[in-house]
Order: sequence, then C-alpha cells, then structure tokens
Amino acid sequence: MVIGFEGWPNAGEVSSYALQHLIDNLKAKRFASVQTENFYQISSLRPMAVIKEGRLIELKSPANDFYYVKAPLFNDLILFRGVEPHLRWDRFAHLLLDLAERFNVAQIFTIGGTYDYIPHTYPPMVSALFNHEELREKVIRVGLGLTEYSGPISIHTFILEAARKKGLKAVSLWGHVPQYLQTKNIKAVCSVLKKLMSLTHMELDLSDLEKAGEYFDQQVNHLVEEDPKLQEVIRQLEEVYKRSGNIPEPQKGEESLKEDKVVYIQAFLKKMEDEEKKEG
Repeated sequence: MVIGFEGWPNAGEVSSYALQHLIDNLKAKRFASVQTENFYQISSLRPMAVIKEGRLIELKSPANDFYYVKAPLFNDLILFRGVEPHLRWDRFAHLLLDLAERFNVAQIFTIGGTYDYIPHTYPPMVSALFNHEELREKVIRVGLGLTEYSGPISIHTFILEAARKKGLKAVSLWGHVPQYLQTKNIKAVCSVLKKLMSLTHMELDLSDLEKAGEYFDQQVNHLVEEDPKLQEVIRQLEEVYKRSGNIPEPQKGEESLKEDKVVYIQAFLKKMEDEEKKEG
C-alpha cells in the first residue's frame, strides 16, 4: 500500500503529485473512499462548488480515495490519495490499516514532502523513517538517508506507529524541497518515486517527469541569474550541503518542471534577512 496526503506534509506537492502520477501511470481503479465528515474542520477545508450561470451544479468534499492495481510484473498495489485530517487521527489511521489487513498488505509506504535548507543545484534528497528494525538494511541499501528529527509530526508518523502496533511493516519516504522554491517540485517527486521503485521493484515510466524537471531547472536558473543576493544564498547552502556528507555531485543537465514559474524567492530572502537581524 502506498499512501499520500495533501496538506501540511505535502511540501512541493511531493505527496499528492507522486500518488496522482502512480494512479495515472498505472491506470489504477478507484474502489473505496473514506467519509470525510468526521475528520475535517469545515472552516479550514471548505467544500468546493461548481456554479454555472447562477445554477449550483456540484458540491465537492475533500477526496480520500483508495485505488487498486493488478500488476503481473510486480506485487499488486493499493494506493491511497487523500487530505491530512484535522481530527481523529487514531480513527483515520485505523481505517487505512484495517483495510491493509483485510487485503493482506505485505508492506506500507507513505510519501511526504518537507521544505529544507538545501540547494536546487544538487539532486534532490530523499530520506526515510521506518517502524521495524528489519527494514533498516533495506532502506540503507537503496541509498535513502535516515531521518533525524524532533518536533511536531504529520499523519505519516502516526500511521507508522499505529502500523507497528498492528505488526505491519511501514516506511515513510520524504522528498526534501528547497525552502526558496515554494511550488510543485517535480524533481523531488521523481526522486521519491525512483526510491519507491527500488524498494518495491515496481516498473514506472518517469520520462515525462524527467523532462518536466529539466524545464523547471531552466526557469529557476534564469531567475537565480538575475538575483546576485540569491546566488550568494545558494552558494552558502551548497557549502553547508557539501559538509553534511554523502552528497552526490551536482547534476550537469538542467532538471525541472513545466508548471507555473514559480518561486517565492523574494519571500525567502526576506525571511533570511529577518533571521539574520534576530541573530545580530
């Protein structure tokens, strides 16, 4: 089972877009959904309306859908694409895990996105956490970084703990997105899916994502060239990134996304200035 959410754990739309790519690429079929009424604050996540010429055509609530894939060349899959709930996490997690048990799911993967102080000039970082010691070697073998974190959690971590109590093995994959690129990050999505492929042996066509990644880098690099201050920030990030160890060399080709162009760079620089003033 592969799980992804919109909401807080979806930096760069890594979680939601990765799941949507799996659903589309594998031609997954929807077979169930979670009723949303008991899990969301309607003032924070409002239903969406479709109105034409004054007439209410449709009212849409947040979607929490299960899909299945019958795959002859790798294990069958259950995919879940939803919205991180505001309320009753315990009940929500057990709805997912009860279905996993019913269908004899061998392993659970969640996909998330997190903003990080990393440069876009290096291949995207993907880290992982797991809920069973037997998974450590498997995670390390495919080149995933091991998560180091202390602080507020997302529903992903809650699901891993609930799965552990049920005896289900689970891994959470996290794509790290540069803090200054507040937009859909196809590079990170592609990197996470490649790691998922290595862990599950599933076969996916990522060529469209790779081409979109090339376009995205071209757009970002063009903006960076016009801003000497941002160039200096990225240079500093590169130095810190290099010193952190186990860092691959920067990619020579351009890699990126054919989407809105993009980046809340000035907001990022303002935040950096504010932090410098505090430290001073």
